[in-house]
Amino acid sequence: MSIILDIAAIIAPLFVIAGIGFIWGRSSKPFDTNMIGTLTVNFGVPCLIFSTMTTLKVSLAAFGTIAGAFTVAVIINALIAAIVLRMMRLDVAGYLPGTVFPNNGNMGLPLCLFAFGDEGLALGISIFVISSLGNFTLGMAVVSGKMSPKEIAKTPAIWVTLAALLFLLGDIEPPGWLANTTKIIGGMSIPLMLIALGVSLSRLRIESAGRSLILAVMRLGLGFGIGVLLAWLFGLEGAARGVLILQCAMPAAVINYIIAVRFERCAVEVAGLVVASTLISFATLPLLLYFVI
Repeated sequence: MSIILDIAAIIAPLFVIAGIGFIWGRSSKPFDTNMIGTLTVNFGVPCLIFSTMTTLKVSLAAFGTIAGAFTVAVIINALIAAIVLRMMRLDVAGYLPGTVFPNNGNMGLPLCLFAFGDEGLALGISIFVISSLGNFTLGMAVVSGKMSPKEIAKTPAIWVTLAALLFLLGDIEPPGWLANTTKIIGGMSIPLMLIALGVSLSRLRIESAGRSLILAVMRLGLGFGIGVLLAWLFGLEGAARGVLILQCAMPAAVINYIIAVRFERCAVEVAGLVVASTLISFATLPLLLYFVI
């Protein structure tokens, strides 16, 4: 009974906050997704990264290990997904990012926080940084057909992570005004990401339901299997093991749809993958949490 209550306590905030966004989106009330997304990506998440990293309750070694494990997970996932997509005779460049890059921000970070506390959030952010970097570099390059150093340089999370590492490696405590400011601004990130997720889900539509279902199951099943395997190979335990498996098993990120729209590459189909994988993830989340905790 205790484990059921623990899982309910983890899931409830996610469902409630995302549900607020979903109802808001369905009500036809104005919600500027681009403005909220820009605010979160450029200010909220960078401040969350800086605040969390400079108050780490885990070692830099653990931080680096889980980042490395997730990088290997992305590579394995990409290789297998590319083969499957080619076998299904689908546009590999159009579908690949959606089957490889999970929703480590909107959905993954809140779950890491609710399930494993501040330690889980710190480790989850390590994965989120790798995922964001991969999505805005390799993911965008695959869809657009070209690598853009300019896009990489415009990713705030990269520079903030480097700045936070300088503080950590130099054993320098951030000044009070900086620590407090980044903590407050970063605190808005998780609620805004969950609300934006709910609004996005209310507006996206599933096309080619059968194909979307197959790809969604592949994204979730492959991510979970790779996460479990790598957690064992890297000898991860406790929060580190749980965070890696959780983040690997998240549904397709909404940003994949935004990139597909931008470059006019399978946008409708990618939307179906995002919606289908998220709905399945919501339904299977209790089992996933039971497994990791």
